[in-house]
Amino acid sequence: MIAGTVFRDSGFVLPGAEITVAAAPDPQERRKAKLRKANAVSDGRGEFAVRVPVEPMRYLVTVRAKGFRPQEKVVEIEGDQKVDLFFLLEPERR
Repeated sequence: MIAGTVFRDSGFVLPGAEITVAAAPDPQERRKAKLRKANAVSDGRGEFAVRVPVEPMRYLVTVRAKGFRPQEKVVEIEGDQKVDLFFLLEPERR
């Protein structure tokens, strides 16, 4: 499972952020990922959780919210494991 919390630059949580989890490109890997893409939305406490297959894999986690710059992180899962992430989104500069 990949879980986490999204904050905005003021330190407050950011509900309604869109989270996308996809298999991270890895030229060394020859096997196909079972998870093509999964989506979630941060709740009222800025939290999200996405279930991923129980197998070692690298994932690219992208967080987007209107008015903020998107942020990406790569995470490795080693089987039946939970990874907690923290995102701090900065406002877009106009």
